[in-house]
Amino acid sequence: MNDHNELSEGIDHGKTGRPPMQPRAKITREAILEASAILFSKTGYAGTTIDDIVTLAPVTKGAMYFHFSKKESIAREMLRRWSDAVTATVGKAIATGQPADRQVLMIYRELARRTQNEAIIRAGLILSVDQSLTEAHATYEAWTEALTPIVVDAIRSGALDCAESMSRLADTLCAGFVGAVQVAASLDENHTITRRVDDLLLMWRGTDPVSVRMVEGASL
Repeated sequence: MNDHNELSEGIDHGKTGRPPMQPRAKITREAILEASAILFSKTGYAGTTIDDIVTLAPVTKGAMYFHFSKKESIAREMLRRWSDAVTATVGKAIATGQPADRQVLMIYRELARRTQNEAIIRAGLILSVDQSLTEAHATYEAWTEALTPIVVDAIRSGALDCAESMSRLADTLCAGFVGAVQVAASLDENHTITRRVDDLLLMWRGTDPVSVRMVEGASL
């Protein structure tokens, strides 16, 4: 998750000898990303045009092209931010020293909170399964691969059964997580993402009182 040279191509500053961005330029850049995130999440990457972005931002096309050379550059930045969010969240969970199965819960619940509250992170997640973007698959795979060692630790410690289905848990939960976010975004119900992900985790851990308390208490 730490090699972002490919995904950072959309960040144009620093490559042409331009001075560091001024505060106003940073605000404009974030406005472009926020507007793009809203559109990508609701209408999809392919269904969003440059005209849509500059209208919603609102900025001029010149301002947009100053920051991003093309629409794909915006998507790359969003993928990078999602990737960074995963890396940071996994690192924080491991640093708690909690049992591995609890770390898994912490990671998914924290990522759910961020995707619910941060449009750019949410769009980055959704774009990670967009087949039209060449970097998307690698971003999604890196997410599942970051979780797999923790799942393996949980199996080895006896917290999870050593069944074959458990070895696929990281991929299964990631797929379910994406589905929950995509449905919420398409229905304009982003405020339901954390609840939907909690429901997904309860389907895994069980709905008995002890399991419910474990899920609800797993936070970073």
